[in-house]
Amino acid sequence: MATRPTKPMTPPPALLEAMQAMRRGDMQGALDTVEAALPNAADRVPHLALAGHAALHLGLTERAIAYLDELLALRPDDRATRANLANALLSTGESGRAMALVEGAPEASLARIEGYIHQQEGRSEAAAAAYRRAIAADPNDLSSWNNLGNILAESGDIEGAIAAFERAITLAPADLPIYLNLAELLRVAQRHEARLKTLLDAGAFAPDDPKLLTETGMAHAALDDLDSAIASLERALEVAPDFGEAQLELGMIYESLNRVDDLAALIARTDKDSAPPEFAFLLAWQARREERFDDAQALAARIPETIHPLRRLHLIGGIADRCDDPDAAFAAFEGMNQAALAEATPLSGPSFREQVEADVAAWNEEWAAGWTAFEPAAAPSRDPIFLVGFPRSGTTLLDTMLMGLDDLSVIEERPMAARTKALVEGDLAALTPAHIDELRSAYFDFAREYGWDGKRWLVDKHPLNMTRAPLLHRLFPQARFIFAERHPYDAVLSCFMANFQMNFAMRSFTSLGEAARTYDAAFTAWHRATSLFPVDTHAVRYERLVVDPAGELAPLVDWLGLAWDDALLDHTQVARNRGRVRTASYSQIGEPLYTRAAERWRRYADHLAPVMPILRPWAERMGYETA
Repeated sequence: MATRPTKPMTPPPALLEAMQAMRRGDMQGALDTVEAALPNAADRVPHLALAGHAALHLGLTERAIAYLDELLALRPDDRATRANLANALLSTGESGRAMALVEGAPEASLARIEGYIHQQEGRSEAAAAAYRRAIAADPNDLSSWNNLGNILAESGDIEGAIAAFERAITLAPADLPIYLNLAELLRVAQRHEARLKTLLDAGAFAPDDPKLLTETGMAHAALDDLDSAIASLERALEVAPDFGEAQLELGMIYESLNRVDDLAALIARTDKDSAPPEFAFLLAWQARREERFDDAQALAARIPETIHPLRRLHLIGGIADRCDDPDAAFAAFEGMNQAALAEATPLSGPSFREQVEADVAAWNEEWAAGWTAFEPAAAPSRDPIFLVGFPRSGTTLLDTMLMGLDDLSVIEERPMAARTKALVEGDLAALTPAHIDELRSAYFDFAREYGWDGKRWLVDKHPLNMTRAPLLHRLFPQARFIFAERHPYDAVLSCFMANFQMNFAMRSFTSLGEAARTYDAAFTAWHRATSLFPVDTHAVRYERLVVDPAGELAPLVDWLGLAWDDALLDHTQVARNRGRVRTASYSQIGEPLYTRAAERWRRYADHLAPVMPILRPWAERMGYETA
């Protein structure tokens, strides 16, 4: 015999009225109705659920918590109630009570809340574990994938973070914040091509987002595609003309290109009365470039801390130095370097200095005597000229001057040597002639990639190639080495004061002590190499170059076997024509020669005192005064 279907139960009238009010969007009416019915409700569960829901929508968190607490006591296995209560408690700062509700739960919604609490309270490993538990329960949990990516990025697990963000993007291919998270991670990891691709992918669905346009401009700039960077930033200004990050980034590009007129025009476009405090940053840069140092100092004092400390403190320090306030300048540069380290990827393994010291430890007479003779199988290109010397020793000024010789093709600070070194198999002494020829060809291919025309005599300007002299001599026995000299105290101080783009070697200069020890290691490497091998070298001294450029350059040109050209002395015109300069000296090379940077160390002698014992032997060896 068939059973008659059960007739569905009709909700009480008050509950029906409250539900209808909710459907109309009248949350207050729904709450009033259900609260009036609660004291006499035969079944409190649905009334409590509606009351909690309405109270949450109305922002009445404390009332919602009271209803959800009672509801969870009646239905302790209801995950939705538990999650809603935990989130409500979090919004009132009761993270301990919220954690008690979700800790160890296998459900994705609850594990995600646990991960968030751990993340907010700085327990990264526990947060990652909770997010992974959420993902195990629900592989499509978008929030947990994104949050896991952020946690792994903060802990330095670059590959894991990239994988998490990429998974989040597959789940939400039009979620712009996830693309921006991934792009920021790739920026910190210095994977600039991948960063740009990520941003361009996002641009396919958000072409007019000003934040995305600004980030894309910065990514182009990191890859030295400054025309594209300027175009993207200008587009960002069209979309959002109010002063913001796009103006700052565009201003800094114009400044780095020595396009001070364009910087002034950008500033003139801005309504000074409505501009935020950050506008003082560009005004201070403009005043500094126009050598209005008193104005620059007053403007710099107004720059808010919202401007990245690397930029803000570098500018403040430079202005203080020009205003002859070494104590204020040194304090600013210390803060700048601390900020650079705080942002940098944590160092794993030996430092640059320690690697150099380890290399030099193996450079001895027995090792050098074991080198097999080498003659290039073919010489389609002349062995290069390597322009080396410690950073901030005048190499940028010198390479700009050498660009005045049509016979030379100067490539500035590109990693041809580093990329070639990565291809070396085995010890230098054991390299076969065939392998050396392969390495030489690879080096020249890299040089063409970076702009060498393949015809003129290549000048590879990279200061710290001084630490690779045995490799370069091994591959290029006929190479010339121009060695830039400067007082060790001034070179190290200038490195400490420079806002270098952070990389493995440049982090050596975020500490004055480490900068001095790196100088000692680099010079030990150079002198060990030149004592073991017949390296053909010519020294150019910075202090003489800025006083008597013709007198210092003439012997160099003779040594190279080239004809003198007066264009060597017109470095300011060359600087205007060369485009972007990739070193910290970009602003100085466009100026007439000056001597103010020579013997700057004397004004900072008290600050340099702790490192002078490391540097003094090198200063004395080169004939510099040390007191």
